[in-house]
Order: sequence, then structure tokens, then C-alpha cells
Amino acid sequence: MTDILALETGNMIINSTLPLLVVVIPIIGSLIIGLVGLRSAQIRNILAPAIAGITLYLTVELFLTILKGYTIIYNLPPLGGVAMSFRIDLTGSVFALFTALIWFLATLVSIRYMFHEQNQTRYYVFLIMSLGGCLGVFLSGDFLTLFLFFELMTLAAYALVVHSQTGEALSAGANYLYLGLIGGLSLLTGIILLNTYTGSVAIAPMLQDIVPLGDLAAVIAVLMIIGFGVKAGMIPLHIWLPQAHPVAPSPASALLSGIMIKTGAYGIIRVSTMLYTPARGLAESDIWYYTENFGHTIIWIGIITMLLAALMAVLQNNAKTLLAYSSISQMGYILMGIGAAGYLGYDGPMGFGGFSYHIINHAFFKSGMFIFFGIIYARLHEKRLDHLGGLWRRFPFTFAAFAVCAAGITGIPGFNGYVSKTLLHHAIVYAYEHHYLWDLWLAEKLFMLTSGLTVCYIAKLFISIFFGPGSPGLDAKLETAYSGETWIERLVAISFIGIIGFLGLSSPLMLKSVIVPMASAFTYSEYYLNYLANTGVWYLQDLFGIVIALVLGGVFYIVFKRKDLFSFEPPSYLSVERSLYRPAIAFMNISFTRAGRFIDDNINLSYHIAPALLGRTSAGADHLDERIFSSFGIRIVRTTSGVWDILYYSWTSLIELIFSRIGQYLRIIFMMLFKFDYSARGDKRYQTVNISNIDFDLYILLIVIGSVLATSLLFLL
Repeated sequence: MTDILALETGNMIINSTLPLLVVVIPIIGSLIIGLVGLRSAQIRNILAPAIAGITLYLTVELFLTILKGYTIIYNLPPLGGVAMSFRIDLTGSVFALFTALIWFLATLVSIRYMFHEQNQTRYYVFLIMSLGGCLGVFLSGDFLTLFLFFELMTLAAYALVVHSQTGEALSAGANYLYLGLIGGLSLLTGIILLNTYTGSVAIAPMLQDIVPLGDLAAVIAVLMIIGFGVKAGMIPLHIWLPQAHPVAPSPASALLSGIMIKTGAYGIIRVSTMLYTPARGLAESDIWYYTENFGHTIIWIGIITMLLAALMAVLQNNAKTLLAYSSISQMGYILMGIGAAGYLGYDGPMGFGGFSYHIINHAFFKSGMFIFFGIIYARLHEKRLDHLGGLWRRFPFTFAAFAVCAAGITGIPGFNGYVSKTLLHHAIVYAYEHHYLWDLWLAEKLFMLTSGLTVCYIAKLFISIFFGPGSPGLDAKLETAYSGETWIERLVAISFIGIIGFLGLSSPLMLKSVIVPMASAFTYSEYYLNYLANTGVWYLQDLFGIVIALVLGGVFYIVFKRKDLFSFEPPSYLSVERSLYRPAIAFMNISFTRAGRFIDDNINLSYHIAPALLGRTSAGADHLDERIFSSFGIRIVRTTSGVWDILYYSWTSLIELIFSRIGQYLRIIFMMLFKFDYSARGDKRYQTVNISNIDFDLYILLIVIGSVLATSLLFLL
């Protein structure tokens, strides 16, 4: 199959369209289911598991090819500047394989479960569409492609959460959607920053390019961990999960709890143990210190998550809510393992082996518990543990499969959970011995305490359902309900029993053939990879550790039962939602409301006051014009007129002065000339110019003729 779809091969890399088919078939198939469901419910019920089965077959082909040592890649042409890429290593193919397998089994169980439910076609459409989104996350070749499928899965799963359309379901769906979108935006911001400052969004070791970014490297890490942590149910981002699981149909809850939260864990794995690790050429450099600090933080996030969620699970009376808190607690185990792998750095294969094995195990025993409780719920429509009991005879296959799942999650030797929890315990012990920090010593003790609490709440769940006294109306419900288990339900139960038993008893094969080859794609020491491959879990010290957890769980169960502590309701202020999220949202609402009201009131006020202000401004301008400008104008005019008068009087006086002086000077000159020809005869008539005074007349004539001649000569020159 892979050879037919291969485009080119070389250097153990296959360029094939197989990953694209694995993703596209369920997405397109979901749309076909929707169209077929409008005409025939029977064909729809056959088509949904058929599409899931075809997808499972393709993922098996993918896994077998990768197991031979190949890497499969495929790049889509760019669309709008965005090019989606697929790159599948063994880790991605293993995640895709158990996802497709459990999805197929859950789809088979859905046929009987959904028999009396409404909106069945819508359920199958989004059930299969979510499969395509989930597989796309595991097969993505870069963080941007991963983000696109991550959001597709989030939006498609929303329809599963709100399927019943009750008030409780819609409220849980709203919280799921809000936190999912917030997580998506946080993840997208981290991806954009990563691409902006490193020029790449590849899922590859890039610590050598990230560390020089300084504080921004921590910002990118926090944003991406928050984005993936919401889906992983990491405390305090977990609040959607205990609300969404109880209201969704049980097969969908099995997928939400067993598979979809693994997409969050997968993302954290790719960030912590891939992106924030150095390339192989720098494997023994000093920059591992950054991964070590990063891992130390994640260890404690995991410890807090597993412990608090286990305590909450012990106090639940709703079976599906208990299983939801149990999923959060088990994700704490996985986060602790991821943190230990990061903290140990180049020597971290033991942490990788613990969390990867536990992811596979949890996918089966937790989805199985939801599916098998769903078989019971489909008949009785009862979730309260105090209303159930004595059902092991009525549901023998369900009882046996549920018992195997319970043995797996509690870590009983011989079942799958024992192996992975032992590896995780080794990892946290090695982390403590790495630098002998006291807080990691405490973390190991809390790990053991949580294991005891896990035994306690699983014992409560199992005994209450199958061995409890039951409520008075339970027998009547059993009589009216459809008696017996269908052959599909029995087949699914046998499948889970076989898979969980195989994973528990074949740990050497799983470690050498699957877990260690998965870890080999990461930057790890060859010595510790070989050490992990040869790690045994059947030593007395390991068995003694699980005995301690079982004894602690038994003691907790007896004490809680006798003291009636199982029904204890913790005070509301201990709720993260009530003490953190609701006050924060209320504060934001008040802040935004008051800010908006302030802005709106001021805008309205400006509209109402503006005409009055304009009127007052106009009146003020009129007053200014009448009282101030007119007064100043009169003064300016008077002053200007006075100045002008002064200037005019001064000018005329100056002219008069000049001409009077000229007259005086002319008179003086005339008298001087007159004296030249003055004959004092005592006769006053000779003192004037007249014809009788001929000498003076001739003198004047000579002057005039001289002037004319001088002027003529001037022109001649």
C-alpha cells in the first residue's frame, strides 16, 4: 500500500500521500455521513464505523512502514502563503495507531449507545471529523500545520460536548470552547514569535537558536505550554474537562479522555523534549541547562496535577466526573514523566520511556472505562454511584473488561499500568539522584501518595458499580431496560482485555521494538537508550513499590468508607473555577462594563452638552465683540487718529518751517545782491529794482545769460 502511494524514496525517507489520505478520509467521510444520514440511518450506522475502519487500516500501514526505519513526508502546495506539511516518525505513527484503533472501537459501541439518542447523524459527523483533526495533530510536520488540525479537532469536539443540548451541556461546552480558543490563541502567538525570531516552525531540535533570544525564549515556551496544557487538562487549565466529560455521550467521553487530551500531551512532548533540546551536533554542550530548568518546572506541574485531581476524584459521586478527574490525574503522571525527561536532558530516555508507555496505556484503560460505563448507562441512564450496584451478573463481559482496565490504572502487576508507572517511578528517582534536590525527593513521595489515592478512587468506582447494594429502583430499571450485552459490545470488551493484557505482559518487546526506537528520534544518549531497552520491571524493589501503593489505597478506602468521607464536599473557595476563574471573569466584566459605560456616558454627555456649549461660546463671543473688541477698537481708532493728527501737524509744521527758512535765505541773498549795486543817494527809489537802476539790472541779466550758456554747454558735452 505504501509503495503504491510513494512518490520517491531515498535515505530512508519516503515521500508519500499516505499521511494525507489518513487525515482527509475521515474529514471528507464525515461530510458523506452527514449527506447519507439524511436518507438512511442504517447506511449511516454502517458507514461511520467503515470510515473509521479504513482509517485504522491506513494507520496500520503507516506504522508498519515507520517501524522498518523509514520516515514518511509529504508537503502540500502553498495556499495563501501557508504550506501544510506532514512528517511522520515512529512517535507520531504510534499515537496515530492507538488513536485510530480506539476511535474504531468507540464508533462500534456508539451504534448501540446512540440507539435512543437524538441528533444521531450530527453525532457521527463530528465524531469522525474529530478523528481527522486528531490524526492531523500527530502527523504534522511543523507547528503551524499542527495548530490548524488542533483547532479543527477542538471545534469539531465541541459538537460532541453539547450533543444533549441541556443547560448543563451548553454551559460545559461554552467553558470548553472558551478555554480551547484561549489555548489556541496562546499557541498561535508562541508559533508566530518562534517563526519571527528563528525563521522556522519546524518540529525539530532548535534550542541552540532559541537560547540567544533571552527572556523571549521563556515567553515562547510558556505560551506554547499553555496552549497545549489546556487540552491536556493541566491544572489550573483543567476546569473544562470535569464539566465536559459527564455531559458528552460516553463513547465521545472515552475519546475526549483517552485520546483528545493526548494531543495536548503530544504538543508538550514536541516542545519540551524536541524543540527545546539541542541538535545532535551539540548534544554534549552546556545549553542543556535551559532544558533542565524547563523540565524541573514541568515535573512540579505534573505532581500538583496528579495529586489534586486524585483528591477530587476520591470525593466524586458521579461516575463520569470521577473518571474525568482521574484522567486529569493520569495526565499529571505523564507531565511528570515529560518533566523528568527534560530535567535529565541528554540522559533522559527513562523519563521518555515512562511517559510514552503511560500515554499508550492510559489511552486504552481510560477510554475502556468510559466505554464500558457507557454500556451500563445506555440501559440505566444513571451516573450516581450510590444508585448503582450489583451489576456484575447482568453485564459479565463489561464487568470483566472494566476490572482489567481498573487493574491497569491502579498498576497491578501483569497489567499495562504497572509497567509504565514503574518506569515513571524510576524516572523521578533518577531525577532526584541527578542533583539530589530535596524538592524532587518530596516529588517522589507525592508520586507514591497519588498512586495510593488512585487505588482508592478506582476501588470506590468499581465496587459501587458492580458490588454495591444498589438503589431500590435499580431492579425495575434493569427489568425494563434491554437485557444482555450485544455481540459488538462483547467483542469490544474482549479487544480491550487482550490489548491491556498484551501491553502489560510484553514490556520487553514493547521497550525494544517501539519505545526505544521512538526515543531514538530525539537527542538522547545512546548509553541510556540501551539502558532503557534492557530495563526490567519485575524486580522485588519495583514490586514492593506497587505493594505500598496498593496498601495505601486500601487503607485510604477503608478510612474514607468508615468515616463517610466519600461524600465530603470541599468548600467552594478550594475550587479553581470559583476562586480564580469566576472572580477574574467578574473583575474583567466589571472593568470592561465600567470602562464602556464611562466612555459611553461621556460621549452621550458631549452630544447633549455640545449645543449648550456652542450657545455659551457664541454668547461669549458676542460679549467679547461688544464689550472688549468694541472698546479696544474705539481706543485703537482714537489712538490711530491722534497719532495721524500729530504726524500731519508735524509734517505741515516742518514744511512751513522749511519754506519760511528758504524765504528768509532768499531774502538775505537778494539783499546781498542788491547791495552790490547800491548807490546811496538818499533816494529810496534807487533801493529797488527798476529801470532807473541800470547797473543792478545788467548784473542780473549777466547772471541769467551765464546760467543759460552753462546749461547749453552741459547738453553739448
